[in-house]
Amino acid sequence: MGTSECIQDVSFTDCESSHVGKLCLQLNCKSDCIHVLRSMVAVMTARAGMDELQSNRVAIAVDELFANIAAHAYHGKPGRVEFVTSIKTREHGKQELVFDFRDYAAVGWSGDIAEIVSHALDTKHLCPGGLGLRLICSVSDRCEHEVLDDGNQWRLIFTVSDADRLKGGKKNE
Repeated sequence: MGTSECIQDVSFTDCESSHVGKLCLQLNCKSDCIHVLRSMVAVMTARAGMDELQSNRVAIAVDELFANIAAHAYHGKPGRVEFVTSIKTREHGKQELVFDFRDYAAVGWSGDIAEIVSHALDTKHLCPGGLGLRLICSVSDRCEHEVLDDGNQWRLIFTVSDADRLKGGKKNE
């Protein structure tokens, strides 16, 4: 499958005046479109000044969430996913790398992230269900979910430390 079959729409806002910017993309929810998301992760983690290990952790969470949307929201059938990533400055200059996923699946996920992640993991009797979400929450600083009238909104947040920004050789605005 070519990239053109994965991407429905793309926009780059605020990039002319800032290295931070915001990347927006509409994808067809197919597992072989993951390479497009990985490219966006690489660009944004580099802009945030994250090292290779941190970038890989972000990629794992983004990959797993996209795979969950494909498998559970769309049941393996094609569907639209809007993907937005940006670097946001919070109070006291703290910066976060944010990834928003918006699907249009007919059924919203009604689980509780905190409840799933808080259960003790029985490693002797592993079974499907919640392991991907556990992985996402273990590598991200925050994972949020909201059921919408026509789908789901997911947000992954990764804190960018001052040391990360300095390693990247860029001062974020």
